[in-house]
Amino acid sequence: MESNNLIEHSYGTIVINGGNPLQGCPKDWDEAKLIEEKLNENKEEEEPQWKFDCGFKLDYDSSIIKISSRFYPPKTHYGETWDGTVSVYFMDKKIKEKKFDYPTLEELHKEVEDYVKKLINDIGTSIV
Repeated sequence: MESNNLIEHSYGTIVINGGNPLQGCPKDWDEAKLIEEKLNENKEEEEPQWKFDCGFKLDYDSSIIKISSRFYPPKTHYGETWDGTVSVYFMDKKIKEKKFDYPTLEELHKEVEDYVKKLINDIGTSIV
């Protein structure tokens, strides 16, 4: 038996898509988009943003911390080693940068992974 977004089953009740909209819930995606625009008014792109998900669940998400890197391979115009930087951004502002220069990809891979793992650990323990 199905009614009002509910399915009654011998194992229990299944709620489809959270039920029917009540007052304050967007009635359609056009209205949801307008609400998102209003909630995110005057926000910079790197700030947390409000966004409706399926069933009009509301998310407030951001990538507050971002790791970005670029490494150049051994080539005649770049040099004989793998070199580059890892940059750490907080809300799109660079807060840390570390240079790397290794003769092999294996060494570069290990050192960069170890560095980023340490950053993640340090950030995690400083927040907790």
